Amino acid sequence: MLDQLIQTAQQQLGPQLHQIGVKPEQLGGIFNIAKDTVTDGLKSEATGGGLDSVMNLFNGNGGSLQSNSVVSTLSTNFIASLASKLGIDHSMATKISGVVIPFIMEKFSGSETGFASSPTDLISKLGFGDITSSLGNMIGGNNKGGDLLGNLGNLF
Repeated sequence: MLDQLIQTAQQQLGPQLHQIGVKPEQLGGIFNIAKDTVTDGLKSEATGGGLDSVMNLFNGNGGSLQSNSVVSTLSTNFIASLASKLGIDHSMATKISGVVIPFIMEKFSGSETGFASSPTDLISKLGFGDITSSLGNMIGGNNKGGDLLGNLGNLF
């Protein structure tokens, strides 16, 4: 699903990014970094104790995207990656982030992505199978009698 969101963003945002000074040959790199940033950021948030925040954001209950801490962290990381990996100066990276991240996250939290009924449903929809067992243990999937703190050891 995230791959589709990134592809949609690349198709729809290309002209807008060109208007702010992005060269056409930079688009592929920008959207590869966007994909990595969003994927890694959401995985990190989910496994770092913020699964509810990701789920609320996905289900459209994350509040304003401008004030959402998950979106803010993704934007900050995206700006840093654009600068370090593509050599884009901070000012331009900030402009690019201001276009790309809100677009992707609006689509992510929009009704067209669906609704997640449970944390495992969300992880499945996002294609994060590689974290399912760790999260499953934490949320009681393999040890329904255990508590969250008791299962934190399963992550390490």
